[in-house]
Amino acid sequence: MMPSEIKNSNSKLIAILAGYHLLFTFFTYNFYIKNGGDAAFYWLQLKTSAAKEWFDFFTYGSDFMLFLNYPFVRIFHWNIVFGFLLYSSIGFFGILQFYRLLRFHIGDRLRFFGWDFLPLILFLPNLHFWTAMLGKEALCFLFIATILLAVSKAKYFSISTIISALFLSVIRPHIALMLLFSFFLCFLLFGKWRWKTKLIASAIAIAVFSGLFYMFLQLSKIKRFDFNRLQRFNEFSLLSFKNSDTYVPIIEYSYPYKLFTFYFRPLLNEIPSFYGLALGLENGLILTLHLVALVLFLRHYREVVFPLVFKGILLFAVISGLLIVQRYSGFGIFARTKIMIQPFFMVVLLWIIAQITHKTTVQSK
Repeated sequence: MMPSEIKNSNSKLIAILAGYHLLFTFFTYNFYIKNGGDAAFYWLQLKTSAAKEWFDFFTYGSDFMLFLNYPFVRIFHWNIVFGFLLYSSIGFFGILQFYRLLRFHIGDRLRFFGWDFLPLILFLPNLHFWTAMLGKEALCFLFIATILLAVSKAKYFSISTIISALFLSVIRPHIALMLLFSFFLCFLLFGKWRWKTKLIASAIAIAVFSGLFYMFLQLSKIKRFDFNRLQRFNEFSLLSFKNSDTYVPIIEYSYPYKLFTFYFRPLLNEIPSFYGLALGLENGLILTLHLVALVLFLRHYREVVFPLVFKGILLFAVISGLLIVQRYSGFGIFARTKIMIQPFFMVVLLWIIAQITHKTTVQSK
């Protein structure tokens, strides 16, 4: 394709994608009206925030979301509909960053019978559902996509990288901890650093990670690090989901099945609703994608050399999965949480498929 054709094609795709995402904005708002949710808390609709001033919310965690939203609610008096549109716009920009990440690594190599299949991944329903919702996911998805795109381009200390890392750390310290730790470990093991640089970086990283872990302990009400105390709080957290309609007894599962449940369930017919059907179909598609990539990798593993950013994503996905299943035990919370992890892991899978199929096609000509 000529550059002008590529530009026109992308413009059409973004326009279609924007309309698709807008439909999910209405859908998520209607879902909130019928079922309630955290959006009311974030938009300062609850009595607990009624008597508080702006800087009462200037702290980390969920309260920082209220700090960000305070001017819109209390100064400009915009209603929650504006909040949904605002966060949906942020989420859409995150999806565009995600698309840039896909194009950066895969380009137009994921073609079958002349068709570019890469844009199809942008229309997964769960991706749009949570990034169109008034909540943390829209922000966190944008920050993570921006960080990964910057790392891919070796722009480690750009303004966008630093701002994204800071905001992610303030809003969701545990996600920031898992992400930054994964990439630091990859740089330490695979990066071409001098030993002095590794020592200095390690000292800085220990300080940063200690701070993030402390923030997590405070937000989770665990307060101090004690393994038995941590275990009790995790068990309490898992059992607290028993009243949820989508509860699963993950505490009884083996570790491999816990991870399978987190990343690939519910399957079809496990949740008897339209949302459950859509999520089941999407999970089936994602599971198939994993299996195809795995088979291709096992057959051609000698030809595959992972970029450092992909090693970081792989480690982030493994660490996140192992830890998150210690705290959550419901299909709904899984779908919500893995939106910050799974799409980026799919970049790696699609890259494997594109690289191997493209190389095979070239060699056969």
